[in-house]
Amino acid sequence: MKKSQKTCIMTVGVVIIFLLSCNVSSISGATSSSTTVTLDQQSMLTKKEHAVITCYMGGMPQTQVIPAQSGLYLQELFNKLLQAHAEDPNSIETQELQQQILTYAEQNDLLPAGMSAATIQTQLQKQGLTFASRMVDNGASPALYEGTGKEMFCNFASAGQGTAFPIIILPRFIPFIMSPIPRLFVGWKTPIGVTSCGGLLSQTGFIAYGQQQGFALGFWGIGFSIFLPPINAYGMFGYALFAKTSAEYMEYWPPNNPPELNPVYPLDEAAYVPLSTTELQFHISDLDNDPMSYSVITTPDIGGGNGNLKQDGTYSIPVSGLKSLTTYTWAVTVSDGMDTTEQMFTFTTEGVAPIISDITPLDEERFVPLTQSFIRFNLRDPQNDPVDYTVETSPDIGSGSGIDVGAGYVTIPISGLQSTTIYHWFVNATDGTYPTVEEYWFQTEPVMNFDPFTEGWQYRKMVTIDHSQVIEPLSDFPVYIQTVDNDLKNHAQSDGDDILFMDGTGVAHRLWFETETYDQSTGTLVAWVKLPSLNVIDDTVFYLYYGNAEVTSQQFPEQVWDDPYRAVWHLNNNPIEGIIDSTLNNNDGTSQGGMTSSDLVTGKTGPCLDFDGINDCISFSEFTESMNTGTCIAWIKTTSDEIGVVWGEAKKTVDKPYMAFGKYSNDKLWFARDIFGSTSNYQGFKSIAMNDGQWHQVAWLSKGSGNGNSFYFDGQQTSLSWQDGYDPNGMWFDDQYTDTQSIGALDRPNSRSHWTGLLDEIRIADTPISSGWIATEYANQNTPSSFYSIGPEEPHP
Repeated sequence: MKKSQKTCIMTVGVVIIFLLSCNVSSISGATSSSTTVTLDQQSMLTKKEHAVITCYMGGMPQTQVIPAQSGLYLQELFNKLLQAHAEDPNSIETQELQQQILTYAEQNDLLPAGMSAATIQTQLQKQGLTFASRMVDNGASPALYEGTGKEMFCNFASAGQGTAFPIIILPRFIPFIMSPIPRLFVGWKTPIGVTSCGGLLSQTGFIAYGQQQGFALGFWGIGFSIFLPPINAYGMFGYALFAKTSAEYMEYWPPNNPPELNPVYPLDEAAYVPLSTTELQFHISDLDNDPMSYSVITTPDIGGGNGNLKQDGTYSIPVSGLKSLTTYTWAVTVSDGMDTTEQMFTFTTEGVAPIISDITPLDEERFVPLTQSFIRFNLRDPQNDPVDYTVETSPDIGSGSGIDVGAGYVTIPISGLQSTTIYHWFVNATDGTYPTVEEYWFQTEPVMNFDPFTEGWQYRKMVTIDHSQVIEPLSDFPVYIQTVDNDLKNHAQSDGDDILFMDGTGVAHRLWFETETYDQSTGTLVAWVKLPSLNVIDDTVFYLYYGNAEVTSQQFPEQVWDDPYRAVWHLNNNPIEGIIDSTLNNNDGTSQGGMTSSDLVTGKTGPCLDFDGINDCISFSEFTESMNTGTCIAWIKTTSDEIGVVWGEAKKTVDKPYMAFGKYSNDKLWFARDIFGSTSNYQGFKSIAMNDGQWHQVAWLSKGSGNGNSFYFDGQQTSLSWQDGYDPNGMWFDDQYTDTQSIGALDRPNSRSHWTGLLDEIRIADTPISSGWIATEYANQNTPSSFYSIGPEEPHP
């Protein structure tokens, strides 16, 4: 590509050579030291006598044992080829390096019988069309993006750690005419590599480097893999009908211009927008004249829409149902296939209709007392016109109306509230010209002390917790219950709404619980029951009731996960629908990277999510900014040797500040945090054998700045070794300017360190929980059958 890229490509090439030589991974910004080949590693490479090299051939692969230095020489040739190819795929230097690789293969008897280096080089030249004509220097510097590059009718070169697949990629020839038949498919996936690709007809291209995966269809070319511990590398070059690469870092040529977006109507932050407005208008444009797609959503929902393959122009979406004196947000997303522009606009409608405010009970309020005797709201008209109103409830607990009333509070008497019941109430008001219609709901508190058998329940079972599994006396402990029970299958409601937990028999006290999953077809129940206390001397006993066709859901997740929990994610729902927080804090997340229902798999405690290590992650709005202490605890499962973040805090626009908790390369438990400068750079590691494909619990506790950090693995405390001896001695991000939080990645411009494998049951608390609590959680969730037992069914007497 153009000359201004040379420095970037040379730098990447040097890094690739070092990384392939010493097999060391790092996270950008996580350490202030450079990655180098140590003297011991250099000595090891020098002492190696042989390398194993495989040439990808038509039919079975051809493997040879060659001198170690010859393997290093071939690897060096491929790195030089990558740099030359990136600058100009048709340059004399590129062709000479290709010839050197082919000559080397011929000299080492790696080519198929009857084929020579000259024959392959000739065919490569025939396949190529002029490529240099697209290299127009317009003075713009190429920009770096994380993303995907793809080209039709292209030439490319790729090299990196690992191997390409399948191993059959060298073309076979048609007899007589000696014309090559392209192989259908070649793919590669590497933790560190470089791929340079140029479109022969499109006059575009890209360079992908860092962690990546890609494939080429209709490939015609040649490739090798080299095995010389600690080196395990591949290299290939040739042509393809279509090639696509997704990479940690992506450089496009010409540099892509993202779409531009501007509101047309209403303007951003516009006021007094008429209620008669029927559409939102916006203008999109792209300096590259790329076709664009857009989508629009509104909050509160008054309409939305999308469009595909659009050119520069003004577009609109229909809206309806605007309410008086209401602020609306409309979010527009525009993509040209490479870059995405997202913007949010707001407007406020004119105040002409009656205004309803200051309601009692609050909308969506739960645990409203059964003694509540009224509903109330403030009613006024912006023009001080007299207002007519009506109020209705469902189920019917009262109603009311008024004619030509002035501004002030309206109170409607209600009576006959039933426990654990949701009530809707509707207010219709009009000044004779403009109407206002509002709907609210609240839920009444449950009865806490009662005998379930006298209230319609038909069956119960005793649950006994083994006191020897409890590490220390605990209060308000959420116990994990998992059972497959034919009695539940036969007698409980199909949705499990009648499942109930009590602390004893007869008149007893209700226990707060959350049903994570219930499958009536198998009788499988996964639930979390909050127990007031766990005893280390005596067994703890409580009861599971079921078999009541007349009741609605008895679970109250927000009571299970109250203080100190700030967020609890079971990761048990379709990621397309959002990641749900079980606490009242509503710290729900959004999946990234195209996660779908196929990523919802069997986990440690019910379902969990599978992360691909490329671009899957879950993002959240910042919610720990007021915390100076805390706990992060999670279940993990992986076989990957790559860096992966379980929980991260970062800034979307810059690489610092950040905090990451997860695993480093190979099997190291890892914690890193950097603000600005070396004095704020902390990174700790502990080799702990976590990459075995088994479930493990990890936890990080902070007692606040100056008070220390603690780390746990499978319920046991462990110590990290700190880089340069810099122990951060406790912290959370209450004093840092981060703006994103994430599961499965570090959400910042570079080095996102995506998790490869499964994650389950991730929790954030605002206090450091005790070591006994963590050990008891591990015992309960790792082997629930040893932690408790469930007795036989006891029918209603």
